[in-house]
Amino acid sequence: MAVYGDAAMRQGAHSESLAHPRGGVVHADLFAEEASSLEPTVIEPRLLERGAAGGADKFVDNGGVVLQVTQVFLIYWGNAWTATPAPTLSSAQITAACQTMMATSYLTGLAQYRGIGRGFVRGSAVITSSNPPNGFTDPQVSTFIDAQITAGTVPGPDVDNQTLYCVVMPTGVNSSNTSFIGEHTYYTRSGQRIHFAWITNSGNLASLTRILSHELVESATDPEGSAFLGVAGTCSQGGWCEIGDVCSSTSVLAGVTVQSFWSNQAGACVVPAWPNRTYPRVGVQWTGLVPANSSRRWFTFNWPEWERVDWRMLPTVPRPGAAQLSLNVAIERAAGNYLTYWITVNNLTALDVTFEGRYCVLDRDVSR
Repeated sequence: MAVYGDAAMRQGAHSESLAHPRGGVVHADLFAEEASSLEPTVIEPRLLERGAAGGADKFVDNGGVVLQVTQVFLIYWGNAWTATPAPTLSSAQITAACQTMMATSYLTGLAQYRGIGRGFVRGSAVITSSNPPNGFTDPQVSTFIDAQITAGTVPGPDVDNQTLYCVVMPTGVNSSNTSFIGEHTYYTRSGQRIHFAWITNSGNLASLTRILSHELVESATDPEGSAFLGVAGTCSQGGWCEIGDVCSSTSVLAGVTVQSFWSNQAGACVVPAWPNRTYPRVGVQWTGLVPANSSRRWFTFNWPEWERVDWRMLPTVPRPGAAQLSLNVAIERAAGNYLTYWITVNNLTALDVTFEGRYCVLDRDVSR
């Protein structure tokens, strides 16, 4: 981690390679020397498979919209979801599996694609007021979603438009193009692009989560067909060529089956595992000085969002009898996969106080 001076310098620091990110501590007005470095974030794939096209850098950034932190809203369409007897695979089982998937290491591999991070399940709804037609089309799905938003049975897009509406079909209901078992795209509502996906349902949870994971990573990296796309010759099919389209193998994370996706870093199809890190990890991030009876603020950046970090400011000179320093830690999600910690240090004494800014990385924060 390095130490820099102000908001403008912080922006420049973020331009460093995300393959080996180095954060920094930035003082409000001063440059400082580079401080101790944490180990870089490295994808350690649990499963590697050569993609159909082979080689690295098969997917390039075309500059379009990505979903930095995907907010999945699951919509179960049709009265088959509440029928008696109950379906073999329930909406509650699918929602729970999706929540588990989001909390695993699966989406950490998307950090290489413009810092995309793990997402959340925003919510779910079972809609029984209509049934999907067998042989449904994308326009029929988008019309259904739009009607639910208008009616208030599902929430509208979040303020940052990170919502992905995912319509889960009952068993036996297929697309008009029977060669497709899942798809993602978008439609326009009042000038705003609404991102959505649909997945078919064989009644097997592993099969369903495999399809869902495929659509999830592609929706995050290319929700509108204008962001991360394969170079010419990468995919053999028509339509958008995306990071899930050249991979077919699967792995199981926390009991949930997911499909591999292409990693430019690894030059292969991956299902990312958690990096092999020891917890707790401790160190001195920077040293600082706060003048008498005043406060100063620093920030330190490029910390993975999935790690829990504790901070303390340790005075370097003993002055018994009263507290010397207090601190306040605020968090900025600077990108999907990276956090910035803003740390305000308050000097409670009438003398200057020097201190060490110490961190303790406690463990992986996989709670959701």
